[in-house]
Formats: sequence, structure tokens, C-alpha cells
Amino acid sequence: MILNVTLKMILRSWWRNKVFFLVSVASLALGLACTNLLMTYFVHEHGLEGRNPDRDRIFFLQQDDPMTEGKRVAFAAAEIPWQLKNSYAEVEDVLCLGKLDLLYCKVNEQKVESGFMMLSADTTLTRFFDYRTAEGSLEQVLRQPGKMALSATCARNLFGGGQVIGKQVEVHMRFGETRTYEVAAVLKEREQSLLHFDMLIAHDPDFFWGGVPLLKLSEGTDAARLADKINADMVPTLMPDQTKYYLDPLDAICFTTPDDASQQVLEFISQTPVQTLYISLLAAILILIIACCNYTNMSLSRLLQQLRMIHVEKLMGGTLQHIRMQLFGDAFLTVILAFGVSLLLINDCLAVFNDLVGAQLTMSFFFSSQALPWLLVFVLLMSVIPAWYISRKLSRLSFSEYRTLYSGRRKQRFVAVLVTVQFAISIGLLLGTLVARKQMSFTEQQASRYKDCIEIGDAFGAPLAPFKSELEKQVRGIESMTLSKASILNAWIRQLTIQVPGGEEVRTNLLTLEGDTTLLHTLRIEQLNGDRPNRLLEQKIRPVLVNESFIRLLVPVGTEVIGHSLREFDPEASDSLAVVAGVVRDFAVNSLEESVTPLVISLLSTTDLQKGFYLQVRLQPENRAESLQQIEAVWSELHPGQPFQYTDMHQDFMKRNGKVLSLSRILTFYALIGLLLTGFGLFGISWYATRQRVREISIRKVHGATRGQIIWLLNKPFCLYAVIAYIVAIPVTWWFMQRWLEQFAYRASLPAGIFIYPLLIIWGVSALIVCFQGWMLSRVKPVEAMKNE
Repeated sequence: MILNVTLKMILRSWWRNKVFFLVSVASLALGLACTNLLMTYFVHEHGLEGRNPDRDRIFFLQQDDPMTEGKRVAFAAAEIPWQLKNSYAEVEDVLCLGKLDLLYCKVNEQKVESGFMMLSADTTLTRFFDYRTAEGSLEQVLRQPGKMALSATCARNLFGGGQVIGKQVEVHMRFGETRTYEVAAVLKEREQSLLHFDMLIAHDPDFFWGGVPLLKLSEGTDAARLADKINADMVPTLMPDQTKYYLDPLDAICFTTPDDASQQVLEFISQTPVQTLYISLLAAILILIIACCNYTNMSLSRLLQQLRMIHVEKLMGGTLQHIRMQLFGDAFLTVILAFGVSLLLINDCLAVFNDLVGAQLTMSFFFSSQALPWLLVFVLLMSVIPAWYISRKLSRLSFSEYRTLYSGRRKQRFVAVLVTVQFAISIGLLLGTLVARKQMSFTEQQASRYKDCIEIGDAFGAPLAPFKSELEKQVRGIESMTLSKASILNAWIRQLTIQVPGGEEVRTNLLTLEGDTTLLHTLRIEQLNGDRPNRLLEQKIRPVLVNESFIRLLVPVGTEVIGHSLREFDPEASDSLAVVAGVVRDFAVNSLEESVTPLVISLLSTTDLQKGFYLQVRLQPENRAESLQQIEAVWSELHPGQPFQYTDMHQDFMKRNGKVLSLSRILTFYALIGLLLTGFGLFGISWYATRQRVREISIRKVHGATRGQIIWLLNKPFCLYAVIAYIVAIPVTWWFMQRWLEQFAYRASLPAGIFIYPLLIIWGVSALIVCFQGWMLSRVKPVEAMKNE
């Protein structure tokens, strides 16, 4: 009976204060959804292979990257892991993984292109990772050639449903190789798996030369000491006597850090940027703080009404225990309801969130033993502690104590602090978003040279000179076309050792491009000096162009480079006839986290390019789709039976700069939510504040105050709060964003306006909401307002 009465009183209180209740629940639900998403994502990523009993004994075998000083690659020749197992008692087991360059596959003669990830593995895979099969036998796949295992998702995509064991899958590799496999197993989805793949086969000894090695060490083995023993025994590396091996735990590969921007990207390994993970969690916590500020402001706004209700209940014989139960239930149920709404929001937004941060969360994980306890503890703390405090405090509070503690200037100051905190967080998120988007715009500007450019061919394919000739005749939507001997974004790299001022030797990479005279025009490369490419080819036997980084790093200061032999500056240059004939501006072919390396562009004649294996094509954007269809038709005519494949150069370049894009999307997402919550809070606070000042505003109107003066009176404190919040938020946010920008070798310049926009946006949002409330109030007739008061 008592519970029924209490529940009715709570529901009646909610109904009487619909605006406050809806704002409180909406704010808390959004804040809890953001925080719970990021908390669960954090738990998920840090718990990779958490159920694997051997997790702490599994190590990646890495070695120095021969092409980039100070970096490591998880690679070893095929025989090295087994050599280590046979030579060192500390190595209990080994596993080598290899990624196959799958273009597409065919099922029942139908072509399927879904971006499948295909791996090959040793028979030891199941001794490292506990994969379970829904159908068939994984052991059979790993021990018998010609067998294949599919993930459950891949099996559905290829065959729809039903029995798949025994069915055939024809796979087409990047370099023209075609193989047919029989499906022998379907694997169950594996939560928090280190590996991500769609198709799995056993290594083919004739084609597998090396891959990503993992070692399982015996209990108590010191990995660093074992690595020292391996290096002391001179186990062969990619560059004997110059590089060495390392044994790194799973976290070293799974979590990329800003100080290791060139860390090897392994597409089939779950890898998470640590910086993005922590920034995201910080953003979620800030959103929760805004939500809590809203909730506190709403509670203070209806405090007087609750006190009146309490004293009426006391006069009617209500006990202190009953009143406390009612107050506790009001606060507790509000938070629990908000938590339930947050779960619905998470369910609706999970796919968007996964796409945003590259996660693989499922709703089932929120209710797993790893995540659910944390969520329940968090929600209980959020609900029980405030509810207990409110019930204890309000049940003993008199009207005189209310006026002393929660009314007048003291309450105004407290509300001002809460609003200022909300404004400061929103301004910080907005500034962070603007800085990240500015860097993203800078990245897109650097990528613009690759817009509408595609690259066709590979190093093991047929020469493309005849194909280029046919395209010139048959396809009209091509703006420019270049025949070359090398890929642009995957150019040949040679390592150089140079001396910097002070005598220190450092290693750098040298990129070489070989193409016809249209290369600069097709890629929109700016030539700084030297004659036009077609004229240079007429004047010199082997003209080459170098970039600014080549001049800066390889050419002595004050030396005139044009007209000199390339070998004067690069003694290892293969062409003794090559002469430097011009200089081009630096342009990026990789992530902007890395400095542009020296570059040599060799201009070749038509005769020299008869064995050009690559074609870079710039399409007219308005005819892109039609032109691609025509190019594919010409390809099919000249190369029957060979699939037409191309690389979108712009897409490839932007993928290499994925970090800035990911962070920009996350901050934009949370900045918008922060603004929305701040708007909710302002609406509730201003709604209450304006109605508390009905009498005052009516008197001012009687004495001649205009509508504009009344609206300014209501807006003035919020403008002041925004300025104070701006002064607090800008230095802190700028410090954080500066640390983030330090990871980029090339950064966007930040105009002064970027620091003003957050304040203007906050002013605009608050003015819009408060002005609306003031305008509605200013329409009330003073006589009616005084009568109601």
C-alpha cells in the first residue's frame, strides 16, 4: 500500500513538472548513452583475448624495419619461427600468419566482391586461439590443401544460408592467380578476437615465404632476455648485422601510439589508436558532466515545489520514512529510467558508433560479464548516491533553511557555476572539433591532386601501352592519362644514408617514379623550375625531376642542381645518364604524419615505356561513372578472362590518413551532443527563471520597459557565463590539441577566427533559447500576470 501511494506521488510530481522531467531524463539518457558506449568500448578493446588463458604468454616476433629507422615490423621468413622453436626451450609453440591479396571470388559462377579478408595459417592456430566451428572441422582445413574455413558472416554473404560444407569457392588473387577451395568448416563468431578474417586456409609451402609470427613462451620466460639471446645467436633478419629481433606483447601491436605514427598496420589484427581511445573516453565523460549539471539545475529549480509538497504531507500525517522513500524513489527512478532510455539509444546508434571508431561492439557485449558489472556499478552510483543525499537533506529542510541555503544570491551563484561548467565543456569540444576539422581539411587539400584519379595495372601484369592507345581512341571522359613503370602511392623505395650538419649519419628513403611527360599534369604536380617536361625529353637523353626534399637533404647548400648528373647527389643511382633537369614542389604520397621523402621523377620516352605496367588516369568528374564503364569494356576486349581492377588514388590516400578523419568525426559527434545537452539545460533553466520573474518583468513593463530591454535582461547573465567559460576552456583545450597536432609532420595553419567561433556559437545557442523564452513572457499582459501572481 505504502509503495503504491509513493509511486503515485512520484508519478504525479513528474506529471506536474513535465518540462523539467523530460529535460532531465533526455539529458541523462544522452549522457549515459555516450559514457556507456565509450566505457564499454574501452573495456572491449583492453580485453582483447581476455578469455584466452595463454594471452600473457603470446608475443609478436618483430624486427627493425629496414626502410624506416626506429620502426618495427611484425614479419619473419617462413622458416625462422620454427628455427626458434627448435633452438630455444623457452619457445613452447609458434604460429605464422599470412594475408592473401584477394581481388574477388566466384560462387556458382557468380562474381562476389565484398572486400573479404583471406588469411593463411599454420596447423598450430588452434593451440593459440580457441576457434569453435558451427559446421565442419577446422583441423581438416589446416592440415589439408584445397580446404577453406569461412566465418559465419562470410558464409551467409556467399551462400545465403543452409548447408555450405562441401561447396566450392573460386578465389582470384591480385597477380592473376586463380584457385578453387572446398568449404570444410564454418567458424562461430569469436568475441574480442585478436584476429579478424573472413576466409582461412593452410599455408601453401610453394607460395608462403614469410608472414606475421607469434610465439607462445613457456611460463615465467623473460621475453626481453630471450630476444637478447636470439640476437646474440645472429638469427637471420631482413638486414643481417644491421637489424635485430624484438618480442613484444599483444598490446604493443593492438594499441598504436602517437609517438609511433608509422607503426605497421596489420589489417587482420585488431589495432586501436590509443590517443583516439582516450580522447573519446574524455569526451564522453565531459558529456556526462554536462548531463549531470542539467540534472542538478533541474532539481534545484523544482526544489521549492518539493518542499511545499513535503510539508503538506507532514501536515497530512506523512512519516519521515515515507517522505524519504518518496524523495529517494523520485531521484532513483529518474536515473534508472534514463539508463533504460540510454540502452535504447545505444541499440539504435551502435552501427553508427562502430563505423565512427572502427569498433566491433555488439549489444550482447553490454550484457556480458566483462561490461555489465561496470555498467551496473556506474549506474547504481549515479542513482543511489544522489537519491540518498536528496532524501536525507530535503526531508529535514524547512522553508527558512531553504531561503538561507537555496534561494537568493547563493542559489544564483551555484546555478552560475553549473551553467559555466556546461559552457566551458561545450566550448572546449567545439574548439577541439574545429581544430581537428581544420587538419582534416588540410589533409583533403593535400589529397585533392588524387581526386578523380585511378591507377590501373600491377608489376606482374601485361604492358599497358596498347590499352592506353585504345583508351585514347574510345573513351571521351578522360582528362589526362599517364603510362608509367611504377605505382604512384606504392612507389619503389630505396634507402639512403646521408650526413646531416654535425656529421651524424641518418637514413632516409628515396622514392622513384618513372612515367611519360604527362605525369605532372595528371597528378597536378607543381614544377618550380626547369623547362616543360615534353621539351626536356627533346633536349636531354635521361631528364629527371627532383623534389624540394631531395634538394634540402641531398644537395649541398648553394649548389646549382639543374644540369648536373643525378649521380653527383645520389651515388647509387642506377642510370649514369640521368641529368637533373627541374625541381617540383613536395607532395605527399603517404600519411601527413610522415615527412615527405626525397623523390626522383624519371621522364621516359614512348619507346622506354613499351613495358609500362601502370596507367594513371584522371577522369572528368561529371562523366566518371560512364567513363569507368567504357574503360572496363575496353579492358575486357583486350584482356578477355582477366578481371578489370583499379585503385581509387584519392580513397587510398585518405585511408592512410585515417587517424585525423576518425578523431574529427568523433569530436564532431560529441560536440553536437554537447551543444544539444547544453541547449536542453538552458531551456529548462530559462523556462524556470523567466516564470520566477513574471512579477518583476510585469512591473518593469508597467514602468515602460521595452520588449528588447526585457530580453536583454534575461540574456545578460548567460552572456557573462559564456565569456567566463571561454576564458577557462580555450587555454586547456588548446594545450590538448597542440599535443595532438605534434604527431603530424604537416599541420594546418589555424586562423584567429577558429578561436572566436566557439564563443559565438555558444552565445548564439543561448541567445536563441533565452530570447524565445523572454519573447513568450513579454507577451503576457501585466494585469493578468499580477492577478495570477
